[in-house]
Amino acid sequence: MQASSRPFRSASIDEGPDGPAPPLYQRKLLVACGFAAPILFVGTFLIEGATRPGYDPWAEFVSLLSLGSDGWMQVANFLASGWLLLAFSVAVLHAVRVRAAPRLAPIVFSTMGLGLVAAGAFPTDAADTPLTLPGELHYVATALVAASMAAACLLEWHDGRHDPERMVAARRLMAAGWVSIGLFTISLVLPAAADPGLVERLAFVVGSVGVLLYARRVWPNFPARPSRNRQGAAVTMRDG
Repeated sequence: MQASSRPFRSASIDEGPDGPAPPLYQRKLLVACGFAAPILFVGTFLIEGATRPGYDPWAEFVSLLSLGSDGWMQVANFLASGWLLLAFSVAVLHAVRVRAAPRLAPIVFSTMGLGLVAAGAFPTDAADTPLTLPGELHYVATALVAASMAAACLLEWHDGRHDPERMVAARRLMAAGWVSIGLFTISLVLPAAADPGLVERLAFVVGSVGVLLYARRVWPNFPARPSRNRQGAAVTMRDG
């Protein structure tokens, strides 16, 4: 597999306090979680919002899908997507170890994953009801998800702004990050003027595209795992 142009520390991947790197197929599986999470998350709330009786996806937030007799589906969506992103953050951490990702990247994606898990664990409050502690925690969790999704777009811009081959894509992702932040802000600050459900969905879609693009960036950046022969010299091992 062709490595990235970034300088890898491939000779020391299996050494040091971080322990040995997992086999290549395991790392690919962890990166695949980064593709699956945004597709599952967005696809589920779009289908649920379009088919749930009595639910208006243009006017109501995604979190309100977690209420009612069918609310378990959105709760499961929050939890499953969050755990998938936590798995992806492990892959990103290994990418950091070979200098294929910035140090902040695992923090961004693990925060996103924890935010989604917390959003599923703490139920939101129904509209026009008093705010409860679980409801407040749910809002904090969704704010973390929104911020980290926007940060994922900005991470890709930060990582590629000096690479001529990725300059255009990096600028587009920077714009996507700011658009995501703006849409989330509009959905919260101007709910009466700007169909909050639609605006929030657009923000989630834009942020999820950033996650997909970052997973695509990380996928090819796993060099072969080094091992050592009997004389102690580093040799290259291909992990399938």
